[in-house]
Amino acid sequence: MSILIPLAVALVLALILTPVARRLAVKFDLMDRPVARSSHTAPTPFGGGHAIFVAFWGTTLLFSWPLEQPLIGLLIGSSILLVVSTIDDRVGLPPIPRLGAQLLVALIAYIYGVRVEEITNPFVSFWGEEYIRMGLLELPVTVLWIAFVINALNWLDGLDGLAGGISSIAALTLALVAASAGQMDVALAVAALAGAAIGFLRYNFPPASIFMGDAGAMFLGLMLASLSVVGAVKGPAAVVLVVPLLALGLPIYDSASTILTRLMQGRPPHY
Repeated sequence: MSILIPLAVALVLALILTPVARRLAVKFDLMDRPVARSSHTAPTPFGGGHAIFVAFWGTTLLFSWPLEQPLIGLLIGSSILLVVSTIDDRVGLPPIPRLGAQLLVALIAYIYGVRVEEITNPFVSFWGEEYIRMGLLELPVTVLWIAFVINALNWLDGLDGLAGGISSIAALTLALVAASAGQMDVALAVAALAGAAIGFLRYNFPPASIFMGDAGAMFLGLMLASLSVVGAVKGPAAVVLVVPLLALGLPIYDSASTILTRLMQGRPPHY
């Protein structure tokens, strides 16, 4: 099956669902009210993340049923994260519960097979092993990678269209790399993620009529981090890991800068 099919289906679903999510967000007062540092001047509904979530999983369940173990874990984890991040969007949560939820869903993903088992050795010419096995570091590296990318996307979600645009580019890159490596299960899922993000962007470009909120940014971060790991583990070529890292380069750089700035200011490093 061509990756264009799930991409198109998810895109259309997001185009249909985002206005619905916007109306529901207004009805239930799920609104982002501007403060001094906001990029918008009028109250704007959240809810875009819910449209992305439903568009992605609706498409993935349609084309990838029955789900493989990693996707089952991601369905469970992303559902938990959606609930927690929606509460955060609605009333605001302290940093510790947010970070705890991120680590929990990362652990669930690990249990269901999303694991950094090995990484490509960049010094192979000096050290003969092509891959470096993680061994006992497999669990902490996987969990920290997922939590890091979740926050990378969340920190980017400050300007209209930025987080959605970066996520779309990263997901399209992953889909092409996975398809070229013959990993069609990963390719179809990431193509659906790209389609859902692109469909949402129709309503998020300046001036945005809806925001994805923490619910959307954290969901996209979880899926990109996890599916890039699944692709890297299954693929024999180093490019399967290198390209996702390059595609996520901007949010990784941005989040690293944010962490350093927070630490230098004596503030907690997590979002």
